[in-house]
Amino acid sequence: MKFNSRKKQEQTHFMLAAVFHGVLIGAAGVLLFFFILQTVEKRSAQPDEQTLSSSTSQSTKETSKPVKFYAVQYGVYSSSQAASDFLAGHPEYENVAIVQAGKQFYLWSAVGNSEKKIKSIVTKDAFVKPFTLSGATCEEKGLKNIPQLLEVSKVAKLNFSKSTKEQATPADWKANVTAMTKASNNLEVVKLQLLARYVSQNDCLEIKF
Repeated sequence: MKFNSRKKQEQTHFMLAAVFHGVLIGAAGVLLFFFILQTVEKRSAQPDEQTLSSSTSQSTKETSKPVKFYAVQYGVYSSSQAASDFLAGHPEYENVAIVQAGKQFYLWSAVGNSEKKIKSIVTKDAFVKPFTLSGATCEEKGLKNIPQLLEVSKVAKLNFSKSTKEQATPADWKANVTAMTKASNNLEVVKLQLLARYVSQNDCLEIKF
């Protein structure tokens, strides 16, 4: 009887050990499965994150790059009223526009991308003023593209160039170009008038020197 009892106890211990061993193996298997699953998910997510980051960075570069321009400058005033009073007393400056940059108001008569061209039309009362224009902070895509839209080399390209077809333009761009080109067919004067209008109406267009 004692032999049978001892044998049964050994069998019971063996079964308990087997069950415990099986539980440990099962738990280890579940943990291993979850570990592998998480590793695969992280690896599969990384390319998407990298692609998104790369795409965002590329988009920022494409839309935020400032464009360099040159202006024919006659003067600068600390208020719009002072600049307007000056022009009122000098009717000979009929093509001069008031352009605000920061807290200053500049009197410019022409704007272009070629320094050589701007130098060729500077008079003894003026000088060349280089600056950059950026629409990086503009929410509207058309306004963001203003610097690029003003880079054209011919008046006709303001409305009909390949670049304007591919890029978004402000809702009133065509109407403004039509109005400006009726007043003048000089590219540098038209660019100036367009720049002055959009800068005065949109704080997101930033001029820096």
